[in-house]
Amino acid sequence: GIKLREVPFELTLSVSNISDMVSILVTGANRGIGLGLVRQLVLEPSVSIVIATARDIDNATDLKAIYSQKLHLIQLELVSDKSIAEAVSKVSAIVGENGLDFLVNNAGIFNRARLADDFSKDLIMEQLEVNTVAPLMITKKFRGLLNKAADKKGSAHVANISSTLGSIGFAPEMYAVEPFPTALYSISKAALNMITRKLSLEWKEDNIRATSFCPGWVKTDMGTDAAMLSLEESTVPLAKLILSLKEEHNGLNFRYNGETIP
Repeated sequence: GIKLREVPFELTLSVSNISDMVSILVTGANRGIGLGLVRQLVLEPSVSIVIATARDIDNATDLKAIYSQKLHLIQLELVSDKSIAEAVSKVSAIVGENGLDFLVNNAGIFNRARLADDFSKDLIMEQLEVNTVAPLMITKKFRGLLNKAADKKGSAHVANISSTLGSIGFAPEMYAVEPFPTALYSISKAALNMITRKLSLEWKEDNIRATSFCPGWVKTDMGTDAAMLSLEESTVPLAKLILSLKEEHNGLNFRYNGETIP
């Protein structure tokens, strides 16, 4: 019974919507939402470069099975400054002076706990480091490449894969229907949403936009088989929405189908 706002997006995209072919980077692309996004993005005619990252490329079997000349695979350990710096250097060599048009911060973890549970400080710190701090640090390190794209084409975009569970406005409704303990995860995603809003304000002068997206409850390792959506039902429209971002979407929070979330 959660009431969402009207859909502000057109769920279609043609090459004519974008002035030039674009490059896009997706973190955590070895499984789940990230893998589904990569599968869709390599099919988009407006996309010329898809860069997919994973902590362990050698064992990213499903990701390596995607055949596309557009696709580049790069190792990235989210919580390692050295790994992030190396990834920036490799991406720079791929995109060159055109810069990076889209950065999709997708990688994340789900540590299940309620605030009444006897969880450790380490558990909450791990949740925040991976879901909140890492996307911020990655975004900051890629700012130079985003700036290059914005200078070339008028804008660049940061898409943070968040969750309706991170909406403070929807917290009571989500608590009433949540299938398993989500407190720590919700806290990390609420903080990620604030990062999105702050980026949208502080980097607006550089024409770098930031938007949050909830992919829905999806049948993945994280979402479990009890989830409502298949991977394709989520990531097909989600990929198109990300590529359709405009200034009016800057700083906002959307579901995979374009509905707005407070």
